[in-house]
Amino acid sequence: MNNESKKTLTTLEEIKIFSDPYRLRIMKTFVDFGRPATVKEVADRMGEVPAKVYYHVKKLESIGLVSIDHTEVINGIVAKYYLYHDGEIEIQSAEIQPEMRGAYWSNVRRMLAEQFDQVKERFLRRAGGSSAETGRFMQNALYMTQEEAQEVFRQLNELLEPFKHRDSGENRLSYDIFIAMGADKEKAEDEKQAKKAKKAKTDRLEKDGKKAKRADDNTTE
Repeated sequence: MNNESKKTLTTLEEIKIFSDPYRLRIMKTFVDFGRPATVKEVADRMGEVPAKVYYHVKKLESIGLVSIDHTEVINGIVAKYYLYHDGEIEIQSAEIQPEMRGAYWSNVRRMLAEQFDQVKERFLRRAGGSSAETGRFMQNALYMTQEEAQEVFRQLNELLEPFKHRDSGENRLSYDIFIAMGADKEKAEDEKQAKKAKKAKTDRLEKDGKKAKRADDNTTE
């Protein structure tokens, strides 16, 4: 069902569309179906009015996060079945004008906060359930080049792909997984500057040592 391996969001308008909490709920509802679904199906599951959901689905469709998979004629009416984007979503700010970057990252933070909150609530709800297999948690700091980080993300998506669109069964449970990777560029820059300062100090001490040695040699002569 993966209609595109990666979707890159590069404009403020795209981030605004995606970061809307209501649209994130719509995306999660599509995910829960695990198959193409109509706007009415999504609206019914959300307990919302189809016309309202349709408006937001069209916004998501405009940036490629949902797309029409197929149509069916039901009671003489053409029903559109939408497919959600289930690949990687990458956020880039290189094309954003400097004066707009504050608004851009404000929307990014809002989107991530909403995503984290949704995942947190589902995790805590499941952790409080009666199942022995309620949830797992892992957090690590990884040290990689940008190319290595891209490859790790690609391999993770490839590893998970076979498990995304399977029917639930007696021995299968639905697991939520949320993966976010971000480089601590500020820390990396601080470490780079610290190494540069340390090297400059070492070079200065070495230079001063050579000067002192030459002075001693001249005095001896």
